[in-house]
Amino acid sequence: MDNGFEMPIRLPVSKVTQPIGEFYVGSMDAKTLLAISYTEIRRFVDGTQDKIAGIQRERSEGRIKQIKQYVNLDYATFPTSIIIAVEPECVEIEHGSEDTADSYSLALSPFGAPGDDDHIPLDKIAFIIDGQHRLAGLENLDHDRNFDVNVSIFVGASDADKAEIFARVNQAQTKVNQSLVVDLASYFEERGPVKFAHEIVLAMNRDEQGPLFDKVKRLGKADPGKGQVQTLAQATVVRPIVDYISGDPEGERNRRYRGVFKSRRAPDAWQRYIFQPFFDAEDDSGVFLCLSNYFEAVRLRWPGVWDNPEGRPGLILNRTTGYAALMRFLRQVYLRQSKKAGEVLSRESCEDLFGRIDIDGEHFTRENFIPGSSGISALYRRLMLEVGWSEL
Repeated sequence: MDNGFEMPIRLPVSKVTQPIGEFYVGSMDAKTLLAISYTEIRRFVDGTQDKIAGIQRERSEGRIKQIKQYVNLDYATFPTSIIIAVEPECVEIEHGSEDTADSYSLALSPFGAPGDDDHIPLDKIAFIIDGQHRLAGLENLDHDRNFDVNVSIFVGASDADKAEIFARVNQAQTKVNQSLVVDLASYFEERGPVKFAHEIVLAMNRDEQGPLFDKVKRLGKADPGKGQVQTLAQATVVRPIVDYISGDPEGERNRRYRGVFKSRRAPDAWQRYIFQPFFDAEDDSGVFLCLSNYFEAVRLRWPGVWDNPEGRPGLILNRTTGYAALMRFLRQVYLRQSKKAGEVLSRESCEDLFGRIDIDGEHFTRENFIPGSSGISALYRRLMLEVGWSEL
């Protein structure tokens, strides 16, 4: 025994041959891999550019925090391999089943004795080439939870090979279109906040009399010939709605995955998450009406700008900046117009409110409200100023 692990650590693997050389693929318990692995961040040695060591990017603590929450969900999965390298001294390779030529057994163990110059301890057996964030997130795994991970194991890989593998695995990665991620919620059996909001947005996009009719770019792409009409990416529209349902949408979804549909809420929780009561009651129509009434009042106040039939460039009210600011403003409107949780926002109250706002439609330009968070905040503050409100 060594630090609670029976030595050697054995795992069945298959051999893979590629131009770079041979490696082995198998699976390992996450807790075991955590115990035997380490990483090296690429950095300046001694604080200068004269010498640089390591291959990994700096850790993203925000990403690790997300993964730590994710790994304990009931539908958590990491189907892609964590890539590691081990020194030949720490590995014994034996043929496995005679029926399968590429079947092997790997036995991993520390090398040498503590204090020796060539000693490789338990926690330095496996060098992580790729997958450091996934593995760091697995540190938060519930103690009684089993979670096997795929591993690709390179034996005796040189520093050049490690660098090549890391660079090629990561340089070709393309960030996933967030509208695609949102749209895939259609397949979820349980209706978590994302699916709930996604279905409402689709209904609004199909409502021919509604203010969001045909304005949403599903999958983030406008239909041919509709680039000036479909001005809002699907994810852009869905995310603020989700944010008004829960601060932990994955946790909400996971509870429903388990069949738990009633959650205890603080009495004033709805004042932060104004659509949470509708979600709890499975009341899609309530959120649909709140949003339809609200944005219809926007359209009536600035008709030529919201619908923008000529597709004049530079106007932002019906684009990301305008929509995001209006959605932020929505909570302030809702709290002042609604007397209790789960109350539908009325068209009349919204029309009255926007009628008090003295901003000319031609003022909603990229020059006055630049794209990004600063422009969103500037427009939100302007709306608050126009109605004489302070933040609730």
